[in-house]
Amino acid sequence: MSNASRAQYSANPHFLHTLSGLLARQAIVVEHAISAPDGSILLTSGSRLQPRHFQLLPQQQLRSPLESSLALPDFAAHRLLREKSDQLLADQALLQQLLQKTTHRHACLAVLENLPLNPALTVLLAMLDQQQLLEHGLLCCLFSLGLALRTGQSSALLEQIALAALFHDIGELYLDAGHPAQAAAGSAPLAWRHRMVHPLIAYRQMLQLGQHPQLEAIALAMLQHHERLDGSGYPRREKEKQLGIAGQLIAVADLSCRLLQKSHPGQRLDIALRIIPGEFHRPAVAVMHRALQQLDKDTAAMPTSAQAMAALHALLKRIGEITHLLLNLQEETLTAAGQAALGRCMGQFDTIQRSLFSTGMQASQPLAQEEDLQLEILLVTEEINWRLRNLGRDLSLAQDKLGPDDAMLFQSLSSVLLAGTPA
Repeated sequence: MSNASRAQYSANPHFLHTLSGLLARQAIVVEHAISAPDGSILLTSGSRLQPRHFQLLPQQQLRSPLESSLALPDFAAHRLLREKSDQLLADQALLQQLLQKTTHRHACLAVLENLPLNPALTVLLAMLDQQQLLEHGLLCCLFSLGLALRTGQSSALLEQIALAALFHDIGELYLDAGHPAQAAAGSAPLAWRHRMVHPLIAYRQMLQLGQHPQLEAIALAMLQHHERLDGSGYPRREKEKQLGIAGQLIAVADLSCRLLQKSHPGQRLDIALRIIPGEFHRPAVAVMHRALQQLDKDTAAMPTSAQAMAALHALLKRIGEITHLLLNLQEETLTAAGQAALGRCMGQFDTIQRSLFSTGMQASQPLAQEEDLQLEILLVTEEINWRLRNLGRDLSLAQDKLGPDDAMLFQSLSSVLLAGTPA
């Protein structure tokens, strides 16, 4: 990363590890000489990266980012994007529904065919492909473009949205894929802390490596793809007036892509987008809702009444425990920082709790014999449990900034919020 005072850069070790894997598949050329801060040449322009260089580069400070010096002469980026786009359009029913107009499909493909990809971005694109992250990025890109077209955004915005959506997860290339926090279910706060930085990394890398008249807007959209309009997202907890349209649309698209991998994706996505009003770009949510309504119902196995009601009762019991712990914390003597953390936690918990009660699920026992309602009960409880888990992660991060006495008082609440949920 950059050291502004001395204009030095070091090669990220996790980036290098992925780059070495890419080298096994295709040639990587040094397009611009790689130099040390004093100007001495480490690798000359036109030379090819070799396996031995991966022992040299981690030990060197560089005059410019390594990524900006490399090129892939044999990598046909635009052809790959077109081939994968065609496959996604053939496979994804929701994407077909979103882009049912031929003019919208052609507009999306035209944007992709003309994306300004400099050598540095081409290298990152190839690395995303190697790490099996490109399909998600491209699907997110197509959803984002579809939402932009369906909500009447200007054509001038389409290229910005496409670049931001396609590269929104490049921060993952700079994180340790084998980090114990990523694998250990019991270390959810550590995993969350590790993951929360990826939008910031993506933002900084796009500013360093991209070339576009609206580069700052593109990087900001990448930074904001996990933010929410009500301020409940990350990494900056920004609210609606601070968020650009591109970031808001990508947030909806990114959530849609992730939930398409789950069982009952249509119903799950509709619940996630609508359960807490004001989280997401409203016109985009309306468009997705209409597209989902036009799809055939999911044929996956339906839950039984006993399963649905057991899940709901467990959730209500959990909410009762959390309420009790919050009331106890209000009686404790906390520092100003502790009071602020408690206030934020209570506000988020109240929003989550109200979203559940607004569905009327807690009073649904007499109707739970209906098959559709059984599924809705189960999916709503899963969504609420997921949000409680994220609240626990958020609280755990806040605990790190508190004194030991305050942190100890919050421990039981953190444990209940995080207990019994998947990592």
